[in-house]
Amino acid sequence: MGAEEKHGPRASLIRGILLTFAVCGVDFLITALYLWPKAMSGELIPVSRASENLLLAFVQGFVPFLYPLGLLSFFALSLKKDFPARMFFTLEGKWQRVTALLLGAAIGGIAVTCLIVKEDRATVLFSLLYYLVFIGFAEEFVCRDVCTDFLRNVKWPVRVLLPNLCFAMLHLFQRTGWGAVGGADLLRFLTRDMLGLAAGGCLFQLLKEKSGSIWLPVLLHALMDFSVVLTY
Repeated sequence: MGAEEKHGPRASLIRGILLTFAVCGVDFLITALYLWPKAMSGELIPVSRASENLLLAFVQGFVPFLYPLGLLSFFALSLKKDFPARMFFTLEGKWQRVTALLLGAAIGGIAVTCLIVKEDRATVLFSLLYYLVFIGFAEEFVCRDVCTDFLRNVKWPVRVLLPNLCFAMLHLFQRTGWGAVGGADLLRFLTRDMLGLAAGGCLFQLLKEKSGSIWLPVLLHALMDFSVVLTY
């Protein structure tokens, strides 16, 4: 019994690290094998020009989203009634609800403003779906929910840093302009972009843990990304 207790935390740490790398590794491969080749061949439709082919733009966003959707279904079926609490899908507390309302209002305000002042309303609406669901929810659920659940019994430095370093790596192709990734590009990403992305991810995770809800970081993430529609 003593030996089991002694090796229990180490086994939990190793299992959590391996599962985190596996989950984020699959996510990285989806981008590397599906989106990146499309970008290299010129077939990838930028979100800012989604109205050029809305169906194709939707497919490009939805195909990678099938992965977090599959993880969501797996955890929901596995945890059953424990799923909402275990995966932070609840929204309780006055300040949490007020914050969610304010973030939602900000997102809605940007959307309404752009629908009024911009001619390409289809792209505005698609961008709202894309950044709220395909990016905001998907990235928060995979990196700040699934991966941190694997590490829930691990001390905070690993529990916080590992998923968010993985989160940062998922943005490699985006931050290098969806072009060829050479040694200089990789070095620039590792020394300039990765730290900032990981730090931002840690703040999202802190917000999730302090609020007890995944919805606040989802909304904040969506707000920060969707605001780019103002520059279209």
